[in-house]
Amino acid sequence: MGKTLDLGHRVEIQPMDKHCHDISLGLYQQEFDGSPHYLVHTYSSAEAAPERVAFIRQAMVTMLGMEANAAQPEWFRFSCGDRHEKAAKRAFLDLCKLASGSPLEPKACTNFDKKADCDLSITGTTEGIYRASAAAETDASTRRIGALIRGFIKVCEMLPVDDSESDLRFTCGGLHNEMVGMLLFRAQNVRSAMQEDAASAGRGSLAPPSQQ
Repeated sequence: MGKTLDLGHRVEIQPMDKHCHDISLGLYQQEFDGSPHYLVHTYSSAEAAPERVAFIRQAMVTMLGMEANAAQPEWFRFSCGDRHEKAAKRAFLDLCKLASGSPLEPKACTNFDKKADCDLSITGTTEGIYRASAAAETDASTRRIGALIRGFIKVCEMLPVDDSESDLRFTCGGLHNEMVGMLLFRAQNVRSAMQEDAASAGRGSLAPPSQQ
């Protein structure tokens, strides 16, 4: 008989994974040695479920620059020791859209922006500051840089730097280039990301088969 496991706080749920028999996948958070760690878990008994969980776990580690816990490798965390929970939640939902076996490689911190009609980039400095820039200096690209900054503040809970219109930083003060690359598209299209977040807020909990 299945039973609920003590997995800590559930951060997010993917209720129906179309790449694996519509199983439910959950992202959990728990502290080990004072550091927040994450876990991808499913209660499904489907034969392909363990492989699917392993793929999403590796996708989180690779695409967000996270690291596995040496003693419990199924758990992983950000090396800075911060939660970065909102970013992890958003990335988890996006990575669940990938089919198992898809190539995993960190994304570049540059992406084409239709409204600016040029590439937008966000680059980290040794001081932990990220600066947004455009390949072409136009009124449209200037507006889009401002929108990109606001997008990252919402999607990743980053902080603006003084009164700068192009600089921001993470709450931990560190660099997370993989996270920035992974969520750059979401920051460019923050309205759709916020709509998905609102929809996910009404999702049910992830329960073991015996309680479904």
